[in-house]
Amino acid sequence: MPIHLRPKARAETLRARKREGIAAVDWLGLWGLSVGVCAVVLAAVADFAGQDNVGASCILIGAAGIIALIVCAGAEPDDLG
Repeated sequence: MPIHLRPKARAETLRARKREGIAAVDWLGLWGLSVGVCAVVLAAVADFAGQDNVGASCILIGAAGIIALIVCAGAEPDDLG
């Protein structure tokens, strides 16, 4: 026979699960991925619309540099080696 929880206990359990799910997301990796996708789209626009190969490569190199700086600064001291 199932045991029914009171509504407040059920809500507290759901809140705890939601907090665990949010904590499990790698926000820095997600940010890096989104910046990378934006840089690729912007470089594609610069390359195809303006026929600017140098500008497109500068956009990609700049975005890669920004991502590398932020990921390196966001690393834990133990992860740096």
